[in-house]
Amino acid sequence: MDKRGYIMQFVFVGIVLIIYGLLNYYIGLRGIQGVNAKFSVNKIIYWIIIFLFAVSFIVGMLGRSFLPELPGRVINTIGGYWIAAFVYLLCLVIIIDIFRLLGNRFNLIPAVVKNNTWFIVFSVVAAVVIILAVGTYNAIVPKVNEYEVSIDKKAGNMSQLKCTMISDIHLGEIIGRDRLHNAVELINKTEPDLVVIAGDLFDSAIEPVKKGNMLEELKGIKSRFGTYVVLGNHDYFSNSADEITSMIEATGAIVLRDKAIKVNDSFYLVGREDKTGQRFGYKRTALEDLLKEADTGLPVIVLDHQPSELNEPRKAGVDLQLSGHTHAGQFFPANLVTNMIFEEDFGHFKDGSFNLVVSCGYGTWGPTVRIGSQSEVVKLNISFTQ
Repeated sequence: MDKRGYIMQFVFVGIVLIIYGLLNYYIGLRGIQGVNAKFSVNKIIYWIIIFLFAVSFIVGMLGRSFLPELPGRVINTIGGYWIAAFVYLLCLVIIIDIFRLLGNRFNLIPAVVKNNTWFIVFSVVAAVVIILAVGTYNAIVPKVNEYEVSIDKKAGNMSQLKCTMISDIHLGEIIGRDRLHNAVELINKTEPDLVVIAGDLFDSAIEPVKKGNMLEELKGIKSRFGTYVVLGNHDYFSNSADEITSMIEATGAIVLRDKAIKVNDSFYLVGREDKTGQRFGYKRTALEDLLKEADTGLPVIVLDHQPSELNEPRKAGVDLQLSGHTHAGQFFPANLVTNMIFEEDFGHFKDGSFNLVVSCGYGTWGPTVRIGSQSEVVKLNISFTQ
């Protein structure tokens, strides 16, 4: 990136932070205005609390390289939950202000409401707490989603394949070894022939994963043909993609970075370098080139973290692509954005002979909250026909 690019990026970040600060002030102002009608609030303490909540996420993100493990985990957890709370508080406050303006304009607001604004404030806070509680349950209690996929090709002597996929675990300061252990138990219960991890095994920093010896849990995965892994954008954010690759392969799993292999002389499994890798010096090979030596008369299954540029696997004759990345928005209304960005941001999509399965992920990024989605392990019952 040239000097002009860095300046533009700096200006953009500055504008975002200013807008974020003003919106936090707007939420805080409406809160203190409503509560002050009933209770006396120390304004200095109140605004210090709002400020600390507002900056906790930023401090947690910037402090990953120097904060001690426990304080870093606490700050990141508080910051993550504040981001989720911020979104819902902002939505509710805006809705209430719209009704208030319309009510004042047409004299529709009863006196009992005008005289009890503190009750509205507490109701809003209670609603957000309930939303976060439900979202936390959705995030930490995973389910197994099952899909039936039919591929109209012969696969050696195989008529079916049980493939279990997991993605976006985000191991690090917030999601630790215990969550990965639970994931491995869920995977083994599906009795898979093949296990794939479709990117973002790491949240970004590798030190918490090393200290907790978290990847040791991967050795407990049981499958007929092994465990295969591709890297996701967060794995590259660590700027240690090669070290991450070595750490994963030390567990017995196989990392596919722009590599195609034939499994059981029956089908091809192709793992792609994530698009984000190009920012860190890792060139992404065209899918057509990866399949030059492959017999595409056999089924071709591609692992690509991001479900984007889908015309490429369509044209290359790919039968099934497995992806993650989107989190299905993780929590409303972000799902509306991912639904606009990606052709398919969650679930099973079929277009002719091309199948795409996108997982909403097992872990979370930022807040441990899911609204409109639930953490998952994906079980694929793949049948081969001719």
